[in-house]
Amino acid sequence: MQRVTMKDISREMDVSINTVYKALNDKKGISQKTRDIVLKKADTMGYRVNRVAQSLARKPIHIGIITTEEWPEYYNELKKGVQRELGQLADYNVSGRFYTISAPYTKEKTMQAVTDCIEDKVDAIIICSYHQDADNKGFVEAVNKLAVPTVLLGSDLMGFERLCCVKVDTYVSGKLAAEFMSRIVQKERTVAVFIGNKDFVEHKEKLAGFLKEADSNGLEVEGVYETQDDPQIAYYLSEKILKGSESIGGVYIATGNSVAVCKCLKDNNIKNIQILGTDVFEEVRSYVEDGTISGIIFQDPIKQGRYAVKMLYRHLVGQLEVEKEVLIAPRVVLKSIIDYYL
Repeated sequence: MQRVTMKDISREMDVSINTVYKALNDKKGISQKTRDIVLKKADTMGYRVNRVAQSLARKPIHIGIITTEEWPEYYNELKKGVQRELGQLADYNVSGRFYTISAPYTKEKTMQAVTDCIEDKVDAIIICSYHQDADNKGFVEAVNKLAVPTVLLGSDLMGFERLCCVKVDTYVSGKLAAEFMSRIVQKERTVAVFIGNKDFVEHKEKLAGFLKEADSNGLEVEGVYETQDDPQIAYYLSEKILKGSESIGGVYIATGNSVAVCKCLKDNNIKNIQILGTDVFEEVRSYVEDGTISGIIFQDPIKQGRYAVKMLYRHLVGQLEVEKEVLIAPRVVLKSIIDYYL
C-alpha cells in the first residue's frame, strides 16, 4: 500500500500543504478548529509521521557522555548500552561524544570534562559513574550552569538539577541477594557481606535491602566489610575473614570484586562457602563453571545505558515529560545461562 503524504491530505481537503504541515507538527498560524479537522482527516487516511525526514529537517542533537576509566567490567557495559542506543538513533540526527576521566575522584579531570562539553556546545549530558563526595560541589554547580538536560547513569548524585536518573534498583538487588543466600546457605551458618563503601548511596541501599530480607528469612549476617572497590583489599579481607572460619557459609559481594574473593578461596583451598557475586563479565566465567560462584546478581548495565539515551531523546525530540528515576530490575544469573549474558 502506498504511503500517505501531506500532499495527499492537502489534495483531499483542498487546503495548502503549509496548512497540513502546521496542523501535523503543532505549529502556530492556524486555528484549533482547522488543526483538529486536518488531524482527523490524516488519521482517517492512515497518515504516519516520517520520523527520519522530520529529524533531518531539525538541527542535529549532540549528547555529551562523561564517563570514567575505573571499574571497566561494569562501566564499559554502561557505555556499550549508550553506544547501542546512539547507533539506533544515528539516522535521526542524534550523535554522542564521550569525555573520559581517569577516576570519578579526580576533580581537575572532571572539571575539564565539563569545560569540554561547554566548548562543544552539547545539547544534553549523560553522566556515567559518579559517587557523592565533598568535592563534588563545584562539579555539580558547573553542570547545572550548562542549563542542558542531564541524565545520571548508574548512580544518583545529590544537588543535580537532573532530568532523570537511570540505575539498577539497588535496594531490590540487596533483597534479591539475601533471599537467594537464604536458600543456599546452611541454616546453622552465617553470611558475610562485602560492599564498596558504606557512604555511597547505592551501596547503602543494597546493604539495607540485604539486611532487611536476611532478617525476614532468618539469615544471620556475620559482618559487613568495605572493600573500597579495590581487588587487593577484597583479597586481604577474604583471607582474614574466611580462612579457618567454620561459621561463615556464604559471602555476598555487592560490587565487582568477585574475582579477587574467588582467587583467595582458590589460593587458600577454602571450600564449602557459597559465593554470590555482582556483575557478569568474562573473568568470572571459570569461577561460575567450576562452582566457586553459586550465582551472580545481574544489574543489566547495557539496558541502563540504552534507557539513559531514550529518556533524553523523548525529552529533546518529543518534548515529553520523563520519569525522574528509572529503576532497572536486577536478576540472578546461574551457571546454566551465563553464556547468554556474556
